Amino acid sequence: MKKFKRFIAVLLILAIGICIVNAQTDFFLNFGSYVPLIQEKYPQVAEGITAASEQLSMLTDYIPSPAEIIAMIKHEELPIDPSDVATNAYIENSPMLTFYPEENIGMIVDYKTVDVFGIVSSKNKSHLVAEFTDENGESLDQVSVSANSDGEFNKEIDIPETDFLSMKLAIYTGSKPYGQFESWVYNYITLQKTADGGWELASSPVFEANKQLYEKDKSISDALKHTPSIQAENASIISIAGQLTEGITNDYDKVLALHDWICSYMYYDTDSLNSEDTPPYYATEIVKSRKAVCLGFATLMAALCRSINIPCNVVSGYALGVSGGSSVWTDETTASDEQNHAWNEVYVDGRWIIVDPTWDCSNKIENGEFIEGKGVSHIYFDANLQFFSNNHKIIEYSKRR
Repeated sequence: MKKFKRFIAVLLILAIGICIVNAQTDFFLNFGSYVPLIQEKYPQVAEGITAASEQLSMLTDYIPSPAEIIAMIKHEELPIDPSDVATNAYIENSPMLTFYPEENIGMIVDYKTVDVFGIVSSKNKSHLVAEFTDENGESLDQVSVSANSDGEFNKEIDIPETDFLSMKLAIYTGSKPYGQFESWVYNYITLQKTADGGWELASSPVFEANKQLYEKDKSISDALKHTPSIQAENASIISIAGQLTEGITNDYDKVLALHDWICSYMYYDTDSLNSEDTPPYYATEIVKSRKAVCLGFATLMAALCRSINIPCNVVSGYALGVSGGSSVWTDETTASDEQNHAWNEVYVDGRWIIVDPTWDCSNKIENGEFIEGKGVSHIYFDANLQFFSNNHKIIEYSKRR
């Protein structure tokens, strides 16, 4: 009897092991694609096998490994295999707000002047207005800047006089030197007065903490995993990513193509912000519905990148101005671990580039209506961490979601 029980126990362990392996394989996750005859004659069976495999995959993904359990008990981080580390070639002390080469802006403050320079990608942004506002939000000065025929602009601007110790600088763009202008760089750029009466760019109070987390070693294999929500091995996700990047030879431009598609195809679901239910954030779900909030945007970006073998992490953190929250850093928000936003870091060209597809998307859903925005922004594509820290605080890198 004991031998029989032992035999049954071994069979159960083997069965569980086989199920776990099967749940992680593309064959069962996309059963209908591999067995088209069953998909054609018995579609419900094929869909049932795929659904069961996804559910089992979801369960097994949340089971920590023995090494992870030991690390949790010791309150330590699991060491990363040196061969699996993504070395981060971080660009420090750059005046650029974003490193996207087709459209960017930089600022250098020199005592009582600020040099605003960069490049725009369309004639709709060929004329710029730099606006300075005081601590009460009152306009101190507006200065026009025009791009040349190559879309390049460079202008040294005198900083207006004020008794305040700080001021905001925003950049607006338009197609003409007059008329309607739209915000390009919102007034998260702060100038602060120095002891000798000059001015300098203020550093974000969360920058150093962000820098420590951003520069830490990260696992390449973790950033390529298929998870319950980041469905990188799903046939439809693989197909979409393949079509969007067909003919593109370098990873940076592939990531750009995925970012631009998400920002034009998806809609930010403002209606769900007032709901008690958690909005869907599985990649396959939101591709069908075309609506999501930040976590959905981030998981879709990660799924598409990972499906074509580009490492991509989902980053959770706190962003200013989200859901009616504070628009300035306070002692409370600087110290808090509250999370209200999610974005991505994508590993290309030997560095982790920061991408926030939610903030670059202008489409939204309001009162059930799909409202198309005014195009895709790139101010948060390959953003400089120093600028990004003006309104984003990194809290954690999601691994099992």
